[in-house]
Amino acid sequence: MYETLFFGTFKSKLKEEIEITNNIYQEPVFASYYEAIAQENMNGDLDYYLTSFDENDRILEIGTGNGRILKPLLKQGIEIYGIEPEEEMLTFLNEEEKSCVFVGGIEDIQYFEHSEKYTHIIIPATSVSLFDEQFFSTFLKNAKQLLTSKGKILFDFLSPECIAELHEKVSVEKINDQLFMSGNFVKEKQFIYNIYTKTTVGERKLGYSIKNIYSVEQVNQLCETFGYTAHVLRCNKGYVMMEVVNNEI
Repeated sequence: MYETLFFGTFKSKLKEEIEITNNIYQEPVFASYYEAIAQENMNGDLDYYLTSFDENDRILEIGTGNGRILKPLLKQGIEIYGIEPEEEMLTFLNEEEKSCVFVGGIEDIQYFEHSEKYTHIIIPATSVSLFDEQFFSTFLKNAKQLLTSKGKILFDFLSPECIAELHEKVSVEKINDQLFMSGNFVKEKQFIYNIYTKTTVGERKLGYSIKNIYSVEQVNQLCETFGYTAHVLRCNKGYVMMEVVNNEI
């Protein structure tokens, strides 16, 4: 069942008795790893948001998670709301922060009780790669109802060239004495992320996440179809941040 979802050393782990999950971003055993790489690999996305938004903006974040983006923006006095599908992630938030988060999936975005329109919708941490093209198209269509005129969608992803360079390369790290091994491999129009961990108490877990490959040209085409204009804000070592502008008058 899992043979096509893992490569190399990760695939060899399937021969062992080991727990396997596809919900890796909400898995507590992987939490310290994602917290560490978020600071290192997100190319300053939080700094960008903190310097780009002000008290006149109204933000909707897709995938609030543990509040990495929502918490500091709230502290800065920015009006921000979030959507988070995993209710257990709310345990990372205080009561005030929880009150700003809709619990549910992005597919229900237009059904939440949005009292006003948003100047920005943000999708941090390359999470847009979790959407296939059809799902992303539906999101763009639904987002029109929630954005102000000239409202913007901000998101980031790894370029196809960067993903190709990372193909079957394995990274091994120890964080707080816990071993983590991770890597990606390309499969047709997707790349599949593999991760393995062994904790200090001997707990072992294997995980995967199926992601979709996007290019700037592809995003431009999709956005044009739904009446948006897209352009690249930043491109650094294969990390691309794009801004999509609502052309509604």
